[in-house]
Amino acid sequence: MNAERTRVLKIDMKSAAFKQNPFPTLARLLEHGPLIRTRIPIGGKIWLATTYDSVNDLLRDHGRFLQNPASAGNRLFTTIFRWMPRSLQPLMSNMLLRDEPDHRRLRSLVEQAFLRRSVDEMRPRLEALAAEAADQLAEAAKNSPRGVDLIDHFARPFPLAVICELLGLPPEDRPQFTQWVSGVTASNGVLKLAWGVRRLGRLTQYIRDECRRQAQHPRGGLLSALIDAEEAGSRLTEDELVAMVFLLLVAGHETTLHQISSSVLAFLDHPPQRAEFMEDPRVGEPAVQELLRYVSLAQITKPRFAREDTEFYGQQIRRGEPLFGCLASANADPSRFPHPERLDFQRGAKGHVAFGAGIHACLGAKLARVELELALRLLFERCSGLRLAVPRSEIKFTGKHGMRALATLPVLL
Repeated sequence: MNAERTRVLKIDMKSAAFKQNPFPTLARLLEHGPLIRTRIPIGGKIWLATTYDSVNDLLRDHGRFLQNPASAGNRLFTTIFRWMPRSLQPLMSNMLLRDEPDHRRLRSLVEQAFLRRSVDEMRPRLEALAAEAADQLAEAAKNSPRGVDLIDHFARPFPLAVICELLGLPPEDRPQFTQWVSGVTASNGVLKLAWGVRRLGRLTQYIRDECRRQAQHPRGGLLSALIDAEEAGSRLTEDELVAMVFLLLVAGHETTLHQISSSVLAFLDHPPQRAEFMEDPRVGEPAVQELLRYVSLAQITKPRFAREDTEFYGQQIRRGEPLFGCLASANADPSRFPHPERLDFQRGAKGHVAFGAGIHACLGAKLARVELELALRLLFERCSGLRLAVPRSEIKFTGKHGMRALATLPVLL
């Protein structure tokens, strides 16, 4: 065992100071090298890849590093997964937690269904849904002269409407989805976690029932396509369908809503960049890529587990040891993104890892980018005087580990 293994660095990625400005902490993280030893709640001591290269190598090396802890002999993480309520255990069969060849089978089936509707074809409908959300925001603002929460009245309803429509779920169920998904994603603390698990169970049961309904009476959306998808004689089982729909519903909704709200805050912090985005349509795509890099909503990846004893970036890794990739520090690596603390639409940030990397990279990345661009452009076109309703120092972030997301964003129109 080398001496570096015994040194555990303390990293506070939940503090208010970090949430307000993560770049000083990320810079210190990078100074300690491409692979460091740190500690996380429940999981204990872990390895954390920090640099752009080490994070990419970790996420792309599917031979040495596995998603499934049981396959790598990690008893702690396997036990944690087993302690989930039985009704929720099918969620652990989603493709993000599968290794090859299972992952390839699931990914090919969902891609087959997902690609039936191109994002470009959906664009007019996405614009209409964004306009509906903007109308809701304006209506709420009329009754709230002291400010309105942009998350509740714009950033949440827009992507939720998109993913529900994409899946072919009934529009009348969206209010209930909002309650369930919000309860699940806001689960901090023991009591809230217990309440979140209860709502998660209800949401899972709804998805299971809807899968059965659409198997009999297809609605023409992605869920129907997933039910029909077949690859080399293989179809998704009901548990796999539930896990896939849950993944698309929660991931496609939660990550986009937080990316929208955080990007709005970034624009309010950087008026020249906001003006550049609004005045030049050609800036749209590079601006979105840079905002994804700059915000780095998902700060840390899910764990990978060493298949066998191995060496990685000069460190001896034992079989079953968990390794995480710090997406935030990779996106702030000055060797790849000079002056990473600057919001620069001309830098060419397309190589960022905000959506991960390798075979587990986000399937809905293109849809998320289009949603973000449409939301920002429409919002600031309609509300050119949009501003914070509270001092900047009072903006609150969630306390979730591994995610830098706003709790609320009170604004005046």
